[in-house]
Amino acid sequence: MEILIVEDDESTAEAMAFHMRAAGFAPTIAPDGLQALRALRGGPPDAIVLDLMLPGVDGWHLIRQAREWSPRLPIIVVSARTNEHDRVEVLSMGADDVMGKPFSMRELIARVGAALRRNAAERERGERPPVREGDLVIDPERMTVAVAGRPAELTPLEFRLLWTLVEGRERAMSRDEIFRRVWGGERAHGDRSVDVLVRRLRRKVDESGGGYTYVQTFHRVGYRFLPTPRRLPAPAGAGPVPAG
Repeated sequence: MEILIVEDDESTAEAMAFHMRAAGFAPTIAPDGLQALRALRGGPPDAIVLDLMLPGVDGWHLIRQAREWSPRLPIIVVSARTNEHDRVEVLSMGADDVMGKPFSMRELIARVGAALRRNAAERERGERPPVREGDLVIDPERMTVAVAGRPAELTPLEFRLLWTLVEGRERAMSRDEIFRRVWGGERAHGDRSVDVLVRRLRRKVDESGGGYTYVQTFHRVGYRFLPTPRRLPAPAGAGPVPAG
């Protein structure tokens, strides 16, 4: 598996490459954003490990370009900028995971391996037919979603969350279980990544003007995929009226 490491600190990049090789990967180092762009244009690797603060072209631009060229490419951000705002921003742009510096090399290898396994599973999922629920259509082969005939532009992480909920539609799923299925690891105490991702998914699917909502909250349990007719405001003196 070819891993592109985009890191301008030479000692950090070499350490990551050393541990990648020891784990059986084939790493390539790009010390700045321009070299990373050239590497991506030459053919996408199997995954990219990316710093945000880079000379020339920054990591945010690289995420946008990588998603245009290779929607399924696993992107793991490794950065000192890991406050909630920055984490939410890079995840909303399409990164699969975010790690803060300093970090454990063993954890980095584990997260890269988990991202590659998720990507392989998603490719296998592509053999499945589209799913139609309410006015929602999910095409796992193309990783596309449409609500009431209009495309919903989901990031790969948002799509993974939606599909995880669809696969477990018969029951409410806890935040810990969702985290394991979406990120491939254990959720740290107090981590709000699941809730943040659910809010973003709802804005694109539940709040897009269709006749249904899909991601339902189960108090003290978690979330469940359950198509539910949207309730429209009723005239004064009348009860709520279902959509449609």
